[in-house]
Amino acid sequence: MNGFAEIIGQDIIVSHLQNALRTGEVSHAYILNGAKGSGRHMIARSFSAALFCEDPQTVDGRVDACGQCMACLRTASGSNPDLIIPAREKENSIGVGDIRKMRADVQVKPYSSSRKIYILEDAEKMTPAAQNALLKTLEEPPSYAVIILLADGTSAFLPTIMSRCVTLPLRPVPEKAVEKCLIERFGADENRARLCARFSGGSIGRAAQLLENEKFAALRQKTIAFMREIDNKDAAEIAVFARETAADNETQDMIDFVLTWNRDLMVCRSTKSTENLIFTDEVQYIIKAASALSWSSLQSISEAVFRARRRLFSNVNAELTLQMMLLEIRRACISGSS
Repeated sequence: MNGFAEIIGQDIIVSHLQNALRTGEVSHAYILNGAKGSGRHMIARSFSAALFCEDPQTVDGRVDACGQCMACLRTASGSNPDLIIPAREKENSIGVGDIRKMRADVQVKPYSSSRKIYILEDAEKMTPAAQNALLKTLEEPPSYAVIILLADGTSAFLPTIMSRCVTLPLRPVPEKAVEKCLIERFGADENRARLCARFSGGSIGRAAQLLENEKFAALRQKTIAFMREIDNKDAAEIAVFARETAADNETQDMIDFVLTWNRDLMVCRSTKSTENLIFTDEVQYIIKAASALSWSSLQSISEAVFRARRRLFSNVNAELTLQMMLLEIRRACISGSS
């Protein structure tokens, strides 16, 4: 069973919840604000397990579930009747009917514990009517109820909801910590772990998904092979590459690969070192390319990539965006040889 020891990079949140466990001053409602894969579900589960545990343990000043009592076994197996993950009728929204069902269940006392815990996933999808329905419970909650809202952003919440919940924002996990986790927990090799950590956005969940994603690995190889020869590619070849990449919905990842590739070239050229490269299996080529391209050329490539990112954000056609970026990069490589 995952416990607080498994949570990486969220020290402030862990400290807050640990203090609540030690003092018994547990709030009736929390908002764990973070994107999917950020660890919000693990935090909610770990906190719930510690609250349910019949014999919580304190190790190195950290309170955690024992993992052995009946409550822990039920929680770990998903069969604890007092840990509820409310269902919803529609995938893209949480309606007033969904919340009313939860409210009715809240009024029923716990079956086997002193607490009853609700983990509401995608809570930002609650309609205003649903939030108003939930507000009635938040204003006068039963003493045994703890409601944990998992949300990707809080802008959709009514001010009255925010004022009655303890909001705990999850922060991006440092790349080095993500990389270490992938190596130690998932058995990733160092090169793959470093790359997945780079693209994870500070989310261990996303990094783990990328680690298992064979399409991601294939796109990496495809992008590197193309970038190696881009100064020899004609406009027709670039157009085909852009069309195929866009058709596979890989434009954003491909652009990020190019940005990371150029970042390695710039690091190598400016520091004359290969210690901090991301594409560590391409060291010899990077050394050669970094010495062949001028600094102004590498900067022009970076500018082309950032322009492409802005165009994608503005919903410009993905294929056209990628094609324009690659043509600009080819021009910079051809004109910028030092």
